[in-house]
Amino acid sequence: MPDLHVHELPLRWADLDQLDHVNNVVIQEYAAEARGLLTDDGVLDAGAPMAATTVTFLRPLLLSRRPVEVTSSVDGDVLAQEIAVRDGEERTVYARVVTTYGPPLSDAPDAPDGVETFELQVRRSDVGPDGHVTPVKLAEFFQEGRILQVSTSLASWKPGAFVIGTTEITYARPMRWRREPYGVRAWFDGIGSASLTMQSELVDGDVLLATARTVLVGFDRHAQTSRRFDDTERAALTALLHPR
Repeated sequence: MPDLHVHELPLRWADLDQLDHVNNVVIQEYAAEARGLLTDDGVLDAGAPMAATTVTFLRPLLLSRRPVEVTSSVDGDVLAQEIAVRDGEERTVYARVVTTYGPPLSDAPDAPDGVETFELQVRRSDVGPDGHVTPVKLAEFFQEGRILQVSTSLASWKPGAFVIGTTEITYARPMRWRREPYGVRAWFDGIGSASLTMQSELVDGDVLLATARTVLVGFDRHAQTSRRFDDTERAALTALLHPR
């Protein structure tokens, strides 16, 4: 059975999004911080390449004085982490993060025809000590692309209509700082009774840098629960699909 490693991290006001939930990218930042501590302790190899990261969001995490507890276990090339908060003897898990180490993806860009590419400028603060954009910042870039696409395609929908259920990121090539922008594009390719799937790509012209598959869940911000789409919403969303 893999050894468990537990790290406690404080929550900050700046970690919250417009719904007063800890932002999904910040959840990944907690996992990355624990990965860094594991690397410092010699549990992880600092030079091992990341092939993919999958994050499953179980419930919204709210600000509190209690620290976030990141529990990590390593099994071969797979690092499994739980993001939780303890209240006495009770432990509530808010997200699970699975990172797979190994050779990167080498597929070509695969966006359907008609998908808009938005320009994305890398900031110097997005880059880690190795000169590459960090995995957390890549997750933020994908979030940026999703928000741009949603705000363009669903301008009439109120903010907070969706929350992230899962996101899967695969890595192809390192992304570095430069003056010229990169490209990010996102499109809708599947719909369920209460969920919407988006695919995303980070590209440098015709060169693929990373991909993401994200499941958005319909959300009732007043009840703070997931919700099903009504017939009108489903029709509007279906019209936006670019299925392969």
